[in-house]
Amino acid sequence: MAEPGSPTATWAERMELLKDSAQQRVLNAPMPPAAMEQLIADGKADVLGEFEGSPVRYMGRWWRRNEEGWVALDEAGSAQLDLHAERYRAATAAAGVPPVADAELGAGAA
Repeated sequence: MAEPGSPTATWAERMELLKDSAQQRVLNAPMPPAAMEQLIADGKADVLGEFEGSPVRYMGRWWRRNEEGWVALDEAGSAQLDLHAERYRAATAAAGVPPVADAELGAGAA
């Protein structure tokens, strides 16, 4: 891949850099609660469970709510929470709780 300012960078490479830059800005800034609620309502973000403080999966990361709004966990934190989500699914299944759809657990969510 050519350097971003290089005249040899292709249009596709420039668009990919722009997309990555925009995604990083979203992941690094708190999201207003109303925006996350809309994403959940639209099916674009997935809630782990029906409990207070439940994390939400959006843009390939888990998000948690704090006093500033919703903040994305880093990659390591999101990977760890993916494991906990699987355990949560197994525990609720073992307890006879109706299963939560994979999409609601964030399985495969991007």
